[in-house]
Amino acid sequence: MAEAKKVGTTRAKKRAAPKKTPAAQEAVQVEAAQETLPLPPRAETKPQPRVRKTHAPLAEPMQLSGLAPKREDALRQAMREAVSATARGALEVNEKIIEAFQTQSDVAIDLWRSTIAAPHLSEALRLQTTGTRHAYETASAQWKDIAETTARWFNGSLQPLHVMLSDRSR
Repeated sequence: MAEAKKVGTTRAKKRAAPKKTPAAQEAVQVEAAQETLPLPPRAETKPQPRVRKTHAPLAEPMQLSGLAPKREDALRQAMREAVSATARGALEVNEKIIEAFQTQSDVAIDLWRSTIAAPHLSEALRLQTTGTRHAYETASAQWKDIAETTARWFNGSLQPLHVMLSDRSR
């Protein structure tokens, strides 16, 4: 069997390449020499300095929309109380959520332990349904308490601002 000629081999490439004439070799040398010649120096230009846009300094510190000093103090006090109430409420809700997760995980583990330890299948099903109902009731009560605490938290956080704004309108 005769072997087929392979197009991509080096032998095929050498045969297909055109023969270099002395004129072609000289042209390649001229191109290489032109590439290595240094370029003429450019005229140097200095970069323009950047101009910063500046605003005129404020003559006085920023005032709270022209309120009287007494009202400014009342607003600051109301904001202080609101921030304090917000922090207390967030901590209380966070504590209740962590407590709920711990209780739910404990109830789930107790449920599985009692179900696995049951001597009969009927007893295991009864313990499973009773435990599931107990876990649901416990979780519902805890999440209801968390929702009520969150509502108190938001109301308590906004109460100082509400009082300040209602006093202002009088």
